[in-house]
Amino acid sequence: MLPTLIFTSLSAAVVVIAESPGDPDFYNTVAEIYSGPDCVEDSFVWADPIFGRGGSCQPLDRHDNTPDILSYKATSIYTDCVVSLYTDSECYSTPYTVDVDECVQAGIPFVSAFVQCPFSPNL
Repeated sequence: MLPTLIFTSLSAAVVVIAESPGDPDFYNTVAEIYSGPDCVEDSFVWADPIFGRGGSCQPLDRHDNTPDILSYKATSIYTDCVVSLYTDSECYSTPYTVDVDECVQAGIPFVSAFVQCPFSPNL
């Protein structure tokens, strides 16, 4: 009985840690992505998270199954995180700052994101 109780307690602790800011599985940003301009409903693709500690360039299409992202609207950004979108895979192009509930577009597809949070590694 005691080993089962300890295992159950440890499992619950892992779940809490996995959802903590800075954890690799923590969603620091959630956004709606669109295959057309102006973040309009008929070009909505799906809601997409950006997860992890931030501090690095991340592809927006992680599974090679997303149509071109022509507009992007964050529905939530973790406190004090700054999100920028890029039109190249290395995050060297012009950064487009993302704010909650604001439609962002560049005229060409967004490819990558860079999120800097208080818990991100120092650059």
